[in-house]
This record gives sequence, structure tokens and C-alpha cells, in this order.
Amino acid sequence: MTKKKLFILTLTIFISLFSQIKNDSIKVKLFPFQNGEYLHFKISYGYMLAGYATIETRENKHYKGKDCFIFKTTAKSRKAFNWIYKVRDWTRSYFDKDSIRSVRFEKHLREGSYHVDIEIDYDQDNHIAQYSKKKKGKKAKKKEIKIPPNVIDALSALFYIRMQDLKIGQSILIPATDNAKIYNIKVLILRKERIKTKAGKFNCIVVEPVMADGGVFKKDGKVQVWLTDDEKKMPVKMETKLFFGSIVAELDWFLVK
Repeated sequence: MTKKKLFILTLTIFISLFSQIKNDSIKVKLFPFQNGEYLHFKISYGYMLAGYATIETRENKHYKGKDCFIFKTTAKSRKAFNWIYKVRDWTRSYFDKDSIRSVRFEKHLREGSYHVDIEIDYDQDNHIAQYSKKKKGKKAKKKEIKIPPNVIDALSALFYIRMQDLKIGQSILIPATDNAKIYNIKVLILRKERIKTKAGKFNCIVVEPVMADGGVFKKDGKVQVWLTDDEKKMPVKMETKLFFGSIVAELDWFLVK
């Protein structure tokens, strides 16, 4: 695998580590994140600083008549890395606070010469979603897909996992989507660990998503995520281990309320 593909793999996994989680897996009490939360990460391959990523939480109290969180991520290769592979990506999710499920998901990828826009609008009551994918210079392809009850999109799922009371040794089976496809992912809750990043020192819970029936996590290496061991469960580190090295995303600064 080339360094270009490694960089894209890291950013993609970072942005959408977890996919759909059934809402009956846990009762949500309080949201551990609030409007205005902003997390900034640096992404490195070995000793090389490849780029940056952000995760942001906003609110829209009237989106389609619903009180929603808006989650947004960005991924950007640094200027010195652009000659290898230029990346300018973002994703955005609309997440219904009352029903704890996704309303809409958008993904905007600009990776080298590859340009694609994906949109998913969820009809949770009828268990269907309207899926659209448009590549550069081509007409959008649209289709209707069946979705599990109370499905959560790839980005919202990272926030949803933060709502759970994580117990060491437990695992969570997740019906996950990759574009218009559905997979099963098992999230292993591994251990507690104290780590240091540029943003500070953190007591963490380490989790690992394992693709149960094939897919990116099984094929391309082990992925582990460090979430703070407190009420916020804020992601502070992600590591992708491959047979020839590791790619690491680390929190370097943040704003929380």
C-alpha cells in the first residue's frame, strides 16, 4: 500500500470509525458533548506530519422540525504533503436529539483527482433512506436503501458511542454502513490507559472496532481509539497499525463547554 493510500485510509477511518448503533443497546441520560465543542487533531505517518483533522459540534433547533445536533469533520493534508496527495474532505451529520437517531448525512471528498459527494436522507419511521452519490463530471446516482431501526450514520455513531457507559471486557455488535452497504462491526472495550498528547495528559478507555464480516478494519490493519475516561468520553487519539508501521491521529488542541 502506498503512502497516498495510507494517508487517505487514516483520514477516512478517523472521520468514520464507527457506524450504526442500535438505540436499544443503552439508555441515554445526558449528552456528553455540547454546542461549540471543537477538537483539532494532527495526523502522522511515522515521523512525518501528514495533515490535520477536526471534529465540531453545533446545533440547529429547527432542522426539518427537529432539534438537532450538527456534527462536522474536516480533513486536510498539510501544504508540504499536497504534492504527494492533496486532501480536502468534510462530512456533516444531522442528529435528532429527541429520538437519538440520524436525520441526514453528507460526505464531500476531494482527494487528488478523486471528487465525490454523498448524501443520505433518513426516513426512520419507514426504515428506508434516500442515497445519492455524485462523482466529478458525472450525473448523480440515486437509490433507496433499507436501513435497520433507529440507524445512526457513520459520523454520528462516534458521538453515540460517547453516550455509553463503557465497561472493560464488554463488546458491542453494530450494524454498520459503508456508503450504501451494511456491515456488522464489533466494538471491543479493551482497557484503561493514561496517555500524553500535545493537548495534555488524559486517562482513557481504549476501544477497538473489528469488522465481523470483512471490510476495511479486517483487511487493512488494527484500529484503536482512545476516549477520555470521564463523562465526556472525548476522542484524543487514534492509531492504525499495519504490518509495516503505524498511522496516528492525536488531539493537539480543543475547545469544550
